[in-house]
Amino acid sequence: METTVIISMLFRLAKVFDDMGKLLFKAHLDVPLTFDSAQSQTLLRHNNRLAFRYRQLKISKTKLLNQLLATVGGDPYLWNKLKRLQALDAASLAVSSKPQFKRQRKINRLKQLIIDLQNEKINESTVLTKQALAYLYHIAPDKVAATSKSGPVLTDPFVSRAFKMDMMALNYLDQYFNVQELQYYVQYLVFIHAHQAAEAVIHYDARTVLPNAKQTGFSAVAYYITINRQSYTYISYKGTEGTMDDPRIKSFTQRLDNYVRESYQDWKYNIDAMLIGNTENDEQLQLARRFTRYVVRRVRKINPATVIYGLGHSLGGHFVQTVQLLDEPFDGGYTLNAAPVQLKQIKHYRPDLLSASEWQQLFALTKHNNTQDPAVAMQVHAILGHEYATIENEWFIKDLTRIYFGFPYTFYIGTARYLNVKNWQYPFVVDVAPYLQKDEIRAYSQFWGNLIRYLKRVETKNGSLMLASLMTYGLQTLREVYAAIKTDQAQKIFAAYAHYLYDAHIFKDTPVQVQANFERELSRPRTALRVLQSEWPFLKSVNNEMVEAVIFFHTIEGAQYFTR
Repeated sequence: METTVIISMLFRLAKVFDDMGKLLFKAHLDVPLTFDSAQSQTLLRHNNRLAFRYRQLKISKTKLLNQLLATVGGDPYLWNKLKRLQALDAASLAVSSKPQFKRQRKINRLKQLIIDLQNEKINESTVLTKQALAYLYHIAPDKVAATSKSGPVLTDPFVSRAFKMDMMALNYLDQYFNVQELQYYVQYLVFIHAHQAAEAVIHYDARTVLPNAKQTGFSAVAYYITINRQSYTYISYKGTEGTMDDPRIKSFTQRLDNYVRESYQDWKYNIDAMLIGNTENDEQLQLARRFTRYVVRRVRKINPATVIYGLGHSLGGHFVQTVQLLDEPFDGGYTLNAAPVQLKQIKHYRPDLLSASEWQQLFALTKHNNTQDPAVAMQVHAILGHEYATIENEWFIKDLTRIYFGFPYTFYIGTARYLNVKNWQYPFVVDVAPYLQKDEIRAYSQFWGNLIRYLKRVETKNGSLMLASLMTYGLQTLREVYAAIKTDQAQKIFAAYAHYLYDAHIFKDTPVQVQANFERELSRPRTALRVLQSEWPFLKSVNNEMVEAVIFFHTIEGAQYFTR
């Protein structure tokens, strides 16, 4: 009876954290309301409702944790997980009792609510709670089954969107798991989302299989499971999303160094290989293909009838599509807010994929067209001669990665579905075509390509030196822009970027104000440190709330709550 009570309380606790996640999503939805003074009363009402709901959830969470700790004292595994949850709860209480914003105006109240919810460490808390449930499912499956919420039995868990989200999210949470916990966790996810028992779980990690994966920043995992004698394998590729919260690294300096290095390697690939199409910096794609081949060979030896799926968020979604186009290893695939395929990479590795005339057509079609336009996408698929319909892509309608599709030779394969929220106005702009001409897009690409070449000189140094070099390069480039700012061409390019950032609510100042501040501030020499210390007006123009919301809606944490 006691075990059943513990399981019931853990399910309720998991629901509390899920509700907090939804509340954080709703709080971010309200950020655009802060840009319109006419929405003041609406925003105040929303703030009051959200704040009241948060207080309720916080009370429920603390109460459940106290009850659980009073009940599970005899089990060391559960005790350790709950003590960590209690420590996170205590830390969030301490922070929320000291609000950062004294003047609780409409925007400050919303900022404070978002910060309070972020301090709840929802992802880690959810993992700890589900780890406890996964452990109990392993030792008492019948009791967990009797207590859990009923649902349809799915022959294939991949049918469940929630299962796919949870499997992709594991890529960003692996620092909280050992191998056995991962195996228990995947079995638990299969049960919760498909109401089936996974008979076996084999885990493959690219960082273990491929010795140079960590050095290049590539990260992917695969899980082999068996359900009713049918085997499935899920290969999940990680996107561009580092963390400073790795409990395995105790030193702040080491965490910073790890975060900067991981982020730099991903962005080096994003910019130089995927955006520009330079094949000399595409080691991550080579490793994605090698890891996929390794896993496919292994699981097919175990069971030749294994069904193999590809999963990927952001950069990971790019790998799912690109590897499928190059090698076709997947029986199906799912991506969320995926970065696109780069045509130059495909031609480099598979020149035999198309005839010379077909390559010419495809390059011409993807040079200036936004290939997320359905009509253009149909033409791309017609030239490829294959629809790749087994790859399902979902994008938030105004996701950050959709900007990529405004740049030359980028496209996607498979089906496209766009997520949104009904009756919601979101000012971020994803179509850069109305702002940037062809030569301006080339200048944008050249800027980032030069940055990667500049940083390669220090990529073996520590994270602090890399950040300093990034700032130095930025200042040098801005000074070069300032030297040419009085020319008609330079002013036109600068105005185009400023207009885009202003219309997207990334800049608060108007383009005229931005240009005036830019010219005034760069007219005298400044070091990177002095720029930061003096709160340079050019940087002060950045609308941090909007930037944070744009990033949040791109991540799995935020995007999972959008609807089809």
